[in-house]
Amino acid sequence: MQRPVWLFSMDSDQFNAPPTTTAALTAYFRHNGRSSAATDIELVHFRNSEDIETWLAQWHEQERQTALYALHEGIRPVIGFSFYTWNAAEFLELLAELKQSLPDLLAIAGGPHVQQAEDYLGTDPIDLVILGEGEITFCELLDASGPEQWPDIPGLAFLDEAGELQRSPERERARDLDQFPSPLEVLELTDANGEPLYESISYETSRGCPFRCAFCEWGTGAIGGKMYQWSMERIRADWETIAAAGIKDLWLADSNFGALKQDMEKAEIIVDLKQRTGLPVSFATSWSKKHSRQVQSIALLLHQHKLLPHYQLALQTLTPEALKLSNRQNMSSNQYEPIARHMSAEGVPIAAELIWGLPGDNLPSFEENLDTLLATFPNINIFGYTLLPGTEFYRRREEYRIETIPVAGYGKAKGEYVVGCHTFDRKQGEEGYFLISAHILLVHGHIMPTTVRWLALQGVAPVSPLLRLILRALLEHFAAASLDCEDRMAVYEQRDDLYLRCLKEPNKLYELLQDITEQWLIQHDVEPGLREQARRVLALDAELSPRWGEECRRQLSFNFSASQVHKALAAMELPAAELFDGNQESLTILTPGGVGELLLVADGGSWMKGEILAEELGQPVLLASA
Repeated sequence: MQRPVWLFSMDSDQFNAPPTTTAALTAYFRHNGRSSAATDIELVHFRNSEDIETWLAQWHEQERQTALYALHEGIRPVIGFSFYTWNAAEFLELLAELKQSLPDLLAIAGGPHVQQAEDYLGTDPIDLVILGEGEITFCELLDASGPEQWPDIPGLAFLDEAGELQRSPERERARDLDQFPSPLEVLELTDANGEPLYESISYETSRGCPFRCAFCEWGTGAIGGKMYQWSMERIRADWETIAAAGIKDLWLADSNFGALKQDMEKAEIIVDLKQRTGLPVSFATSWSKKHSRQVQSIALLLHQHKLLPHYQLALQTLTPEALKLSNRQNMSSNQYEPIARHMSAEGVPIAAELIWGLPGDNLPSFEENLDTLLATFPNINIFGYTLLPGTEFYRRREEYRIETIPVAGYGKAKGEYVVGCHTFDRKQGEEGYFLISAHILLVHGHIMPTTVRWLALQGVAPVSPLLRLILRALLEHFAAASLDCEDRMAVYEQRDDLYLRCLKEPNKLYELLQDITEQWLIQHDVEPGLREQARRVLALDAELSPRWGEECRRQLSFNFSASQVHKALAAMELPAAELFDGNQESLTILTPGGVGELLLVADGGSWMKGEILAEELGQPVLLASA
């Protein structure tokens, strides 16, 4: 009989896509494995943890018998797992159950999350960890006659008979990526009727990252520093296949898209595909950390063809000490500021990305950085720093006195929130997560984003401490009785429930926001005229926030030039004072509704906000959108 091999993969909560990683392993083995004809590889792909329970029932009823029969025939069955932070907890649990039900299974682990093999071998029921690129190592491992050959296969970690950790020689990275056949060869992208099985796909055009950021293992772990890429012929052929299958969204797994000279040609292929086939509908990637003219030209090209949902500048931190410890050199302000202004003026959905909790940072500096960027970028995404295995900070955690707590939901995944280090204490660390919660609710949740932008552009009072002050008031008035409001991490985890509770009582919500903002501005000696402007901008926010109920169109009157104020702020410009001079303006605002039904999380608030419409020949036309 053929040797049975099960390769497991699972989607993250935000992204459902075909299992290109395990398919790539399979495709290479089918082309190059000496034992390929004698091996049956099954790709087991889970969309969520509920799918695991369904498959386990199938394992106990059927698949286990196949594995037992193989053992009876002298063939050792294999289970292999592609580990990432989002699936590690579930896969460690699944792996343990499979090995308990059949201890003679050969359990192989690979992927970025297990590159620090000593954290898993001897603790979890894993027999082998693949270090670095997996295709060739996996192929040679399946072709090996047994454990006696493992030391001679580069790129492996395992325990010897004495229980000591052993590493085989390091595997040299592949320079010619075209030796790896397309994962599309072994994937089913459509059903029996030719309809797409997936809306999105993750695809590599290159491997490697030239940066060695201490918080990331892209350039320091499995993938390596030098960038190599597949040929344009291979990329073009695969993208034609993807479009023909009807897959709408193309997400590149490249580390620095735009850095290679061929990346412009790749963008042109995508545009040509959309013009000819209508697909892809959208494109996303991790952009080059150096936003050169080519990178900007690529972003503009994709935006002009309505392919770009977002364009992120991964600044991560502006604090000099954090930059130094992270081995990271960011663009200086005279570089990213004109890029942000230019892209905003062109309508490109540009965003800055920040990480709270990096060693070398502290809360006052982080808040100053955030205030600066709130006045520069139309969108900001803040992430709490999760300490990951295989990174430099993980290895130096004792040196930097890094204090962590487990990431909720990850369990044994070894994903950890950083809540303290040598440059900020536990109280500051958790208060940083409180700031993230406030920003998500009030800005991403579209409760008062225009007011926050106006305040940041005015620069008359700090914004970030105000966000935390407002969140404390929201907790006092709207939090569920079961929530410990002093537990900052609990607030962070339960922020979406608080968000929905706030939106249920909009009048009370905006009265509270008005009172706190007014007192904050008085406290910082802001003159009455500017305080009145703030009140009017907040009144506009109140009408544009997401709402409960069905879609509605409302005719509203404002005692200032609300549409022009909104338009200026959408372009990251401070509205002229005369726009607030008491001019009456009537506006039509279309609100989609759906809070509590379609909208369940604060991060989606901007998708469900109200829109200012202009009536032209009886047809609603979008006038402005922050």
